[in-house]
Amino acid sequence: MTPDIAIVGGGPCGLVLAGMLEQQGINYVVYERSAEDTPPRGGCLDIHRSSGQIALKEAGCFAEFKKYARGGYATIHSMWDASGKKLFEFGEGRDSPEIDRAQLRRVMLSSIPKEKIRWSAPVKSSSRNENGEVVLEFEDGSTASGFNLVVGTDGVRSKIRHLVTSAEPTYAGIIFLTLFVHPSNPYHPTLEQLAGQGPMVICGRSKKIWIQRQGDGHYRMDFGWKGPADFPTAGELDLTDEDAVRNFLLREDYFGGHTPVVHEIVRNSTGPFRTWPLYYFPVEHLNWKTLPGVALVGDAAHVTTPFVGDGVNCAMRNARVLAQKIKELGITQEAVEAYEAEMFPFAKDVISRSVLAGEMFFEWDSPKGLMENMASPDRVIRDEGDY
Repeated sequence: MTPDIAIVGGGPCGLVLAGMLEQQGINYVVYERSAEDTPPRGGCLDIHRSSGQIALKEAGCFAEFKKYARGGYATIHSMWDASGKKLFEFGEGRDSPEIDRAQLRRVMLSSIPKEKIRWSAPVKSSSRNENGEVVLEFEDGSTASGFNLVVGTDGVRSKIRHLVTSAEPTYAGIIFLTLFVHPSNPYHPTLEQLAGQGPMVICGRSKKIWIQRQGDGHYRMDFGWKGPADFPTAGELDLTDEDAVRNFLLREDYFGGHTPVVHEIVRNSTGPFRTWPLYYFPVEHLNWKTLPGVALVGDAAHVTTPFVGDGVNCAMRNARVLAQKIKELGITQEAVEAYEAEMFPFAKDVISRSVLAGEMFFEWDSPKGLMENMASPDRVIRDEGDY
C-alpha cells in the first residue's frame, strides 16, 4: 500500500516532520539519498527553545535530545576583531544547546520506525503524470507515485522545488573553507584554551572566521571571504595539498593580515579541507501559488545564509506548522495553503535578516556595524525567545 505522504530528504527538517506525522498516526515514507551509516556533513547546530525544541517535543524525541544537548558554556559566543582583541561575549544563559548533526539524526530516528525510511534512495527527478500525480524517479531508474502529498525537504538543490516554482536560490557571494583541529593534534590544548566550548567568532578585513568545538572535542573552523562559488577553479589551488591550502590562507589578501593567533591556527590546522558556498532564496519569490500534492519545507523552500543562526530552527518550525495544518485539515491542498501562508512571511524575515547580518559580518571594519546593530532596538540577530 502506497503511503499517504512521501518526504524527500532525511535531514533535520524531513526527519522531524516524519516524527510528528508518526505521532499523529499518519502513513508516510522518507526517501534519503545517503546511506544510513554515512555521517551528515556540517558543523553542530544550536536548537532554539522557541522553535526547534518545540518540534522535537512534538516529534516524541525531546527526552533523547536532552541526552546529547550541550548547554552552559557551549552557548556563549565570543567576538574578536582581526587584530586579536576580544570585544565581548553573548549567549550566556540561553536555552539554545548545541548538538552534533549525527547526534541529532540519531535523536530523531529514535521516534521513527526503521521501515519508514528508505536509505540510499536518491531522487533523480520529479514530474506529474497524466493524472496530475507527482512521480518520483530515483537514480536507479525505479519510480514511485500515488502519494497524496510529496514534501520536498531535500535542501538547496531540491528535485521537488520546480513543481511549484521556477525560482532558484541565489549565491550570496560568500564562500567558506573548512579546517579542523582534532584532539590528537598537539595544538589542540592551545586552541581549547583560546576558543573554549562555545563559538569563537573573528571578524574584520572583510573576512569572518567561525571556530567551534564539536561533541567529540574536535574543532571545526570555517574561514570565510567574498569570492566565486566555484572556488577553487582548476589550477588555482589543490585542496588535497594541506601545505598549499595553509599558505594560500596566509596570503595578505586573505588572512595574512590578521593577528598572529590566526596564523598559528591556520598553520596547525588539518583537512580534509572543504568549501561551503552560501546560498539564499530570493524573498520576492516566496509567493508561489499552492499546487496539488506537493509542499516544500526547509532549505528546499527557504534556504538562507547562516548569519542569524536560524536556518535549521526555521526549517523545524515550519515542518511543525505543516504537521499542525495536516492534523487540522487533513492531507489536503487547503492544509498546504494554510502552511504556506504562515511559512512565507516567517521565512522572508529570517532570510532578510541573515543577508543583512552577512553584510555586516563582512565589512572591512567588522564587527563595528554588527555591534552597533546588536545594541539597537531593531537587531538582526534575535534571541529573546531562548532565555
